[in-house]
Amino acid sequence: MLEAPEQLPAPLGYFRLVLRCFGDTPERRAAILDGTGVTDEILRDRTADISLFQQLRQIENVAALFGDDWALRAPELWNPPSHGPLGVAGVAAPDIAATIDVIVQFGFVRGPYYRISLRRGPRWSQMDYRLTVDLDERLGRSMMEICFIGVRAGIASILPAPLTELHFFFAYPEPKHAPRLRAILGENVTYGASRNAIRFPTAWLGLQSPFADAALYGVALRELQAAKARLTAPDGLRDRVERLLQSLPAGRLTEGEVARLTGVSRRTLVRRLSEAGASYRQLVDAELRARAERLLQAGDLSHAQIAAALGYTESSSFSRARRRWFRG
Repeated sequence: MLEAPEQLPAPLGYFRLVLRCFGDTPERRAAILDGTGVTDEILRDRTADISLFQQLRQIENVAALFGDDWALRAPELWNPPSHGPLGVAGVAAPDIAATIDVIVQFGFVRGPYYRISLRRGPRWSQMDYRLTVDLDERLGRSMMEICFIGVRAGIASILPAPLTELHFFFAYPEPKHAPRLRAILGENVTYGASRNAIRFPTAWLGLQSPFADAALYGVALRELQAAKARLTAPDGLRDRVERLLQSLPAGRLTEGEVARLTGVSRRTLVRRLSEAGASYRQLVDAELRARAERLLQAGDLSHAQIAAALGYTESSSFSRARRRWFRG
């Protein structure tokens, strides 16, 4: 069953990375952000996520500016450090088998548009990629190019030998920029395959990583497990809404605006927050209460100034809220 990109959270790190690399003029930056709903406030929030829809819209904008081969213009963007705890765990794993297991088990945490399965044979093993989101040919091929470049970079950082036995299969027709992609991935690139896949010698699985670090590996795995739990938990949207409200100067947005920024319909937002035991109004009220408490304890602002900072147009409205929040 295919999933809707509006309902899937995506890490903001890739969005920032692409924007920084390709949005090198005010005009390009504006064009890349167009229609994504991602604001400067969200970009500054180090705990924020976006929806996969917003990430895909950004990629469509970049492709419109630079062409279908845009991801090949800066392949170093997809090196292990770009992938957060996934890249750290992959490199710090004890051996290639553990690295592959990290990719299979947690790859979707960073790329929520696919799932991976591993087929292990006596001579060859293969990671098969199944798309879980309906992507058109141009967008799907671009996303798989990014994914394959990242996997190759991770394996190359561990293995000392040339990766001539690494094979890449695309379930798409061969594009005009295929020669450029082969210059990055190697000559063993096949188009028109039955599935997107990466094939490698099974013997590689037993090779140890020179960067194996049990402590670092454990920390990264725990972070990935927590991210996976957030991704699959019913209250995941509630967490995203709370972080979004915390990132805003006045802690206020309309319900419709939050629905748009989290990539769901207003009806879906209401339903999923209800399933998580909350309403949007309750979350806004809790955030305003927390901010009011901090400002009152600081003692730097007057009653009227705090009311204005919290977005109240009348001090009397803040007075009523204050009495309700801090009774007694």
